[in-house]
Amino acid sequence: MGWISHLCLMNMKRRKTRTFLTILGVVIGVISVVTLLAVGIGVRQEMINSMVDSESICRIQVTGATGGKHKDRMIMDQTVKTFQELEYVSSVYPTYEMYVTITNGKYSYDGAITGIPQSELAKLKYTKTSKQTTSSVKPVLIMGNKDTSLFYNPETEQTYDVTEKKKAETWIGKKVDLSFWDSQEMTPVKIEVGAVIDSGEDTYNRDSQSIYCDLDVLKSFLGRVSSGGTLPGQPLDANGNPYKDFVYSGAVVTVDNIDHVDSIVKKLQDMGYTTENEKEYLDTIQKYLKMVQLLLGGIGAIALIVAVIGISNTMTTSVFDRINEIGVLKVLGCDPDELQLLFLTEAGIIGAAGGIIGVLLSYGFKGIVDKIAIKMFDLAKGTQIAIIPWKLAVGAVVGAILLAICAGYFPARFASKLQPLDAVRNR
Repeated sequence: MGWISHLCLMNMKRRKTRTFLTILGVVIGVISVVTLLAVGIGVRQEMINSMVDSESICRIQVTGATGGKHKDRMIMDQTVKTFQELEYVSSVYPTYEMYVTITNGKYSYDGAITGIPQSELAKLKYTKTSKQTTSSVKPVLIMGNKDTSLFYNPETEQTYDVTEKKKAETWIGKKVDLSFWDSQEMTPVKIEVGAVIDSGEDTYNRDSQSIYCDLDVLKSFLGRVSSGGTLPGQPLDANGNPYKDFVYSGAVVTVDNIDHVDSIVKKLQDMGYTTENEKEYLDTIQKYLKMVQLLLGGIGAIALIVAVIGISNTMTTSVFDRINEIGVLKVLGCDPDELQLLFLTEAGIIGAAGGIIGVLLSYGFKGIVDKIAIKMFDLAKGTQIAIIPWKLAVGAVVGAILLAICAGYFPARFASKLQPLDAVRNR
């Protein structure tokens, strides 16, 4: 084996330019594949981390039946306790949505306000000017910082934020008119805006475009203003009578770990409830990102295929240049398998050199890609938009060697089959 390696290195040294260009082709191919796959892996990891780091990925929004025919699928206080007893569930709280019309001057909002427990309201992040006032008489509205885009002028059809160019914080302490859709006979009531949720200037999520209030205060308020003992928004049984227990619109179930989310979702759905969870979006995103990774890898592989063709061309040329040498080796008793191994080893050395150099340079390109992405997309300092796992690095080197050997197989086989007399005649 020693003489084979020696002859390989001597031949590569004798034809420096051709060897250099062939290795360069492999280097470019490896850099293309590794860098493009690294970008795909990095983007996927960054998107997943941004969702996994958020508690919302472990929260499941559960919606129950609101009609009078499916009491077993309605969400009541006992249902919330049942959810809490499920394995892997860390917390549960009920929610109640009321569809309302809110008017502030000439601007109106037609949508829902959501009652959630005071303990959950306390967990929200508010703007510095928020008063966070409470009242046991009327609900105090907690607005999202993007809610002004939901208020519009019916005459001009322009939204508040576009026309007035003011933020939701300017509403803190003001009173707005509120009327319930399910109780048209009720006169609008004055409700105070007590706080605004701080979701970030450029962040749009559930909280940034929701309107919350204290659930207990809302239930108490509805009980006082209701007529005939029927609370607005509450379902009726088959006889047209309200249920004894308060029926919630839904519940928020928080799971202890992202790995248990799917199992809890299945249990809730088997119980007859409708669920909504951001992990479903995460799974969809991962599926599409894998497709993008395959596409990027395919584009990079084109350069590597060109490099493999270059290796095959180099080895074929090398065989024809060394026909006389091949004949001498055969006359001296060189076995055909050893002769074939000689050229395969040379191809493998070219692949290994190109693979190792390509991977090392890929780490340099990775740093450049990260810096450009941070600057172009205004990402946080230290964000890695390209990630090269050790398995990708090792796989690239091993892949380059195997492809190089495959490219050199037919030239090596031709050399091993060459007859000594034919080699001598071609001298």
